[in-house]
Amino acid sequence: MGDYLTIASLFAGFGMAILVIRIQREPANETPKGQAGLAWADLLLLGAAMLSLWLAILPLLLFGAAAAKLAGAACAAVAILLGGYLPAILDHYRIFLGEGRTGRRERGEPVERVIVLATSALAVIVFAAGLTKGSVW
Repeated sequence: MGDYLTIASLFAGFGMAILVIRIQREPANETPKGQAGLAWADLLLLGAAMLSLWLAILPLLLFGAAAAKLAGAACAAVAILLGGYLPAILDHYRIFLGEGRTGRRERGEPVERVIVLATSALAVIVFAAGLTKGSVW
């Protein structure tokens, strides 16, 4: 139980710290119409932080070891989401995957969208497997 609390706390803390930094940067990146928005990649961070808090930390604190299966599945899904964040944000800023594209950067770059959707689907599958089998692998 303590291991899951530690892992989930680290995941939640990391996700929230990065989100705060990204949100503070957004006013400087507003469009002429005043529209600012987070990248699609940031949805992975938001989802990871929420899963860590609501499906790992809170159940463990309320129900103890009885919630270990749920917490384990949530931590596995969060690891997938955070792993997908790296290539998605790199594509958003056209650093690695999207370096050949030109023009105005969109809120959801084409490859970034694919990465976010594929990562989210994989996280759901891993979460469901963790709940049904008791072990992701």
